[in-house]
Amino acid sequence: MLKKLCHEDKGYSLVTLALLLPVLVVLLALVCDIGYAYVQSWRMQSAADAGALAGTRVLHLTGDEEQAIDAATKYARINGAINGAITVTVTVNVDPGAKTVKVEARTDFPTFVASILGIDTLAADKPAAAIHGAVSQVWGGLYPIATNVQGFQIGSTYTMYVGTAPGNFGWLSWDGTMSEDYLCDCLKDPGKSKGYIDPYPDDDTTIDIGDWVWGRPGIANSICVRDALNHFKNNEDAPMTIVVWDDTRFSGSDAQYHIKGFAKFILTDYRLPGQNRISGKFIKWVEATTLITLDPNSDFGVHGVKLTE
Repeated sequence: MLKKLCHEDKGYSLVTLALLLPVLVVLLALVCDIGYAYVQSWRMQSAADAGALAGTRVLHLTGDEEQAIDAATKYARINGAINGAITVTVTVNVDPGAKTVKVEARTDFPTFVASILGIDTLAADKPAAAIHGAVSQVWGGLYPIATNVQGFQIGSTYTMYVGTAPGNFGWLSWDGTMSEDYLCDCLKDPGKSKGYIDPYPDDDTTIDIGDWVWGRPGIANSICVRDALNHFKNNEDAPMTIVVWDDTRFSGSDAQYHIKGFAKFILTDYRLPGQNRISGKFIKWVEATTLITLDPNSDFGVHGVKLTE
């Protein structure tokens, strides 16, 4: 009787296993193939994002659609759009009018276990788009020099150091400190603009277009100021991003400048005191940021790129 029961139990186990086997295969397919599909999807998204950002940057710097396409394709390949023997397709569309580059990365890849269920391949298809525009907010790397709104032309030299009101020549203070030691610290790379405090309201600690910033009176011609400026002078590897202003208020140590935009220069010469002048070659530059504006009236040379899709 006992042998008969054991035999029946074995038979029941085999039947149960046979019934559960398809479910186990499906679960294995979910674990292996869907997990692999997630990895491929992530790779395609990374490739599309990198391609869109690189292509948009080149579009801004060169204005050449073909160069933008080449850059977008190159950086998409570098960042995941190459997958051994698996075919990856990169499609790039450039819209100069909208300042946008769109990239789509797609791959069809074989399955491991799902083929048992008749699913031989899966696809990962990810798009991305990026746009460029004038930087509307700066977190750091901004130097305490102000210049007024001018018709800047790339490669031309301008006076970078333009103040207003008696005694104000163009120096700035990020938090209202007027000492020369503080100015020297602000002129040392990467500056102290992360310590910015808006004169009003004083709870604003990011530098945006439309904000106000303190002016610092006096010429400031100490050794530490000259040493800091000499570091930047004719140094192509050390451009200076400065504030462009369009309005002022108050005077003396209370003077404030209204931020219209940001511009980037290579410092070429300075004469302090005497001529009270700092000169620089205007350049266009692209900085990593997600805060940009498409307002052409706030575009003074410092551009950013950001993903929009």
